[in-house]
Amino acid sequence: MGFSKLFLLHLLPPLLFSALTFQYCTAQGFNCSSVSPTSCHALVGYITVNNTNLGAIQSLFDIKNLRSLLGANNLSLSTPSSYSIDAEQVIKVPIPCVCYNNTGTSGQVPTYKIQAGDALYHIAAEVFSRLVLYSQIAAANNISDPNQIDIGDTLTIPLPCSCDTVNGERVVHYAHVVKGGSSLTEIAGEFGVDEQTLARINGITSENELKADQPIDVPLRACNSSVRSDSLDSPLLAADGTYLFTANGCVRCMCDAANNWTLNCEPFQNITLSNSNWTTCPSMKCDGSEGLTLGNNTTSGCNRTTCSYAGFNSSAIFTTLVQHSTCSSSSPSNDGSRIMLNIWDFILILFLFCFHLLQ
Repeated sequence: MGFSKLFLLHLLPPLLFSALTFQYCTAQGFNCSSVSPTSCHALVGYITVNNTNLGAIQSLFDIKNLRSLLGANNLSLSTPSSYSIDAEQVIKVPIPCVCYNNTGTSGQVPTYKIQAGDALYHIAAEVFSRLVLYSQIAAANNISDPNQIDIGDTLTIPLPCSCDTVNGERVVHYAHVVKGGSSLTEIAGEFGVDEQTLARINGITSENELKADQPIDVPLRACNSSVRSDSLDSPLLAADGTYLFTANGCVRCMCDAANNWTLNCEPFQNITLSNSNWTTCPSMKCDGSEGLTLGNNTTSGCNRTTCSYAGFNSSAIFTTLVQHSTCSSSSPSNDGSRIMLNIWDFILILFLFCFHLLQ
């Protein structure tokens, strides 16, 4: 094969790469209003390209514990890493989010080791299912020429995320890759989000600005919690139908809209404390209660007192007593106490009305 043919074959992939990614590279990342560094937990919707399993997804996104992936998808804790996932399925992946200089990314995770035949577009669009742009990968890794990458090098993949409050409320930001033919109305309805809010936080002013195969920031409502601002896991955010682990794995918290959007936390002892200096989980008893521990409650009359999770530090788990009223604000009355108009009241009112008309 002559030199000219070899040159053309070498030149063809970059040209094809540039053509395929021209429109794709126009997408924007998610906004974070914080100028100083802030952090939170977020979710991304990973669309599987081929048949795979939970273990492979856990490895791809550098997720330390399988239970974090199970919780984000509300799967049973007994689900094995070999659990099969069909192609074109959406799996919610939990990521750490870091907001800095008005931009939110997943920090230094996940990472990806370049393999033979890889190109940045392939890594962005296919390996990570268009959750990130090839140009963003290049910028995050100081790659001046996207066509020049070396096999064996490790790339940081900056997934989109945010820690912003929305309409004054804490939310879990979810990166949803838009399907072809979708509308803003459909996406808002699917996730129970106000359409105008969805358009505003994504800078969308008209329907034709919604691009297929690009991520959109969907703010999922989070359950309310009693976690202190000085806790190591503050803000602790969980979306409806998900659960997560905190306090070095000693506490499991679940979010269920049916539970009045209140985060329900309980002890979780079936763990190995490998990421802390704890040899066992600290006490989770509520002070000022008669033996109540985390997740337990007692009822007296119309008042229910619950021992709720309030956070943790390097040496202790915080709890607090939270009271709820279990009685209706207005109790039903019996027939004898109802205020009713009798016949004479009705006649008097009718007389006054007619008298007024004759004036």
